[in-house]
Amino acid sequence: MSKINHKELAISRLVTQFTESTNLINYIKTLLIEADTLEQVICDLLEKRWIDTAEGVNLDIIGAIVGQTREFIDAELFDYFGFFNHPNAKSFGSLSDSSVGGRFIAIGEVTEGIRILNDEEYRLFIRARIAKNSTSSTPENIIAQIKFIFNIGLVVFEDGDTEYTLSIGKILSPNEKSILLDTDIIPKTAGVRVNYKLEFDSSNFFAFAGIPFADGFGSVNDNTLGGKFATFFN
Repeated sequence: MSKINHKELAISRLVTQFTESTNLINYIKTLLIEADTLEQVICDLLEKRWIDTAEGVNLDIIGAIVGQTREFIDAELFDYFGFFNHPNAKSFGSLSDSSVGGRFIAIGEVTEGIRILNDEEYRLFIRARIAKNSTSSTPENIIAQIKFIFNIGLVVFEDGDTEYTLSIGKILSPNEKSILLDTDIIPKTAGVRVNYKLEFDSSNFFAFAGIPFADGFGSVNDNTLGGKFATFFN
């Protein structure tokens, strides 16, 4: 939705003899401050009611509609930065690998027991609940729901007799990986085992000939060429 700047629009419509009148222009701006404020409120009503844009209480409303609470009983499941020997703590990380290390916890954030999910975490749970409410557990549906929950462009599905294996085209954060592997919020087919095999950067990954969108080995003379190797889930 395009937002109207009422002050700029009004000034642009002044006749030529008044375009240099500072007092008149400032008077018009003063009159239209509330119009611009109301314009922003209207835009927020239209734009901040979706999963990706809603915040706070607006996100709570979406969660209530799909049946997903913001409370999560296993705070220990989440990773964060901390010092040596502190439960669940991760290191600072690495400048060369964004998947390593933990985030800083917020003031008052609990690390044990019941945890109130922040907006980014809550969005993930809401997407998972939507998928769980509507899944039909076909291979196509399983691929689509994993893409939807984690905002992934590529998921590889390998079928078996009483199990299936998924490789994820995204380097998941520690918390995303914990939610995927250690909770039951992600939809699963009853009586069928799911194995999570690999995670890889779908925009730059190595594979052999015949795999769509894959890159080759590259060159020893140019480290910008070639795809990155996938890593196993752990």
